[in-house]
Amino acid sequence: MRMRFEIEPDEELAQLPFRVSTYFEYRMNVFVLQNGVEKEFCTSTFHAAILVGIAKGLIEIYDGEKSGFTVEMYESTLEYTFTYFQKLLTITRYEGYNGETVEMMKCRFDDFVATFVTEYERYHKAILKQDRHAFENEHYCMMRDQINILKNHVNGVI
Repeated sequence: MRMRFEIEPDEELAQLPFRVSTYFEYRMNVFVLQNGVEKEFCTSTFHAAILVGIAKGLIEIYDGEKSGFTVEMYESTLEYTFTYFQKLLTITRYEGYNGETVEMMKCRFDDFVATFVTEYERYHKAILKQDRHAFENEHYCMMRDQINILKNHVNGVI
């Protein structure tokens, strides 16, 4: 399994100098490659809040605080629910307009986290290449902390 974050820059904001806080507001598409097929997993503006929310939920599952969590997408009625049970992670999407719930994927929890944290870290490093002052942004620092915690869980350190 692989994951890819694709950021869609806002046309007007892209003309301005790069700023982390503005970048975090751009639309992001998350794609998952599983069994040789890539499909769109989710899409939202204010993507930093989505990434921080997913990472927070995964950490809480590792810590035994929760067995599931929900992340709402911005500018849509979509909600994604992540449910952990017997080492499996089931992710469902709820569409508020029509009340439809669809199972997006089911996989081993550890596989999903390893895939997510790999792409999350790649994304995080790419921001620093654009702005060497990124660490002045509290959300950027929060992401770094989440990445370190998740990597430690994946590697069995904690």
